Amino acid sequence: MRSVDIMRKILFIIFAILVVGCAEHKVDTFSEWCEQITGVDLEKKYRPFWAMIFSVSFDGDAIRDDFAAFLNNAHLEKVQNRAPKMAWREGTELHLVNLSSLLVIEPGNVIIEWRQGIELDKEHKHTDPANICLYGTITSLFDSLHIHSMESDALGRNWTDKVTVIYTDREKRLGKNRL
Repeated sequence: MRSVDIMRKILFIIFAILVVGCAEHKVDTFSEWCEQITGVDLEKKYRPFWAMIFSVSFDGDAIRDDFAAFLNNAHLEKVQNRAPKMAWREGTELHLVNLSSLLVIEPGNVIIEWRQGIELDKEHKHTDPANICLYGTITSLFDSLHIHSMESDALGRNWTDKVTVIYTDREKRLGKNRL
């Protein structure tokens, strides 16, 4: 009878250690995602001292939402809030209004810069953490970037929207292991 009680206590202690000793950190913001893709050891940064078992999980939709909001705010600031929105997402498609629509910039140059940044990231050739963060988020979490180049007539009444789509080849590169 005594060995059964000892065995129960040992099993209870093991069970308690496993339940209490587990911890998870959920990455659900653009800034934490940037840490992940730029090489920050998330386990080292977020693991509680008491956790025997630690895991990191990712919420792709929350990260995509936060990234679109970040881009929208950054671009709205560049155009001094002269547009209702500059960036948004539709599923895994990222939409961005070309800055040339509201600033004196050649529209083709903006598109070339985005295309080159995405291509360099697909080949893992970026070395600057900010570029890794920006383009790495697009190539890892979005299937395509849609750049909307808005143009108006001389009076500014009739607007046209020319959309340039840049594909990230995310499915081909990452297969089923994508967020």
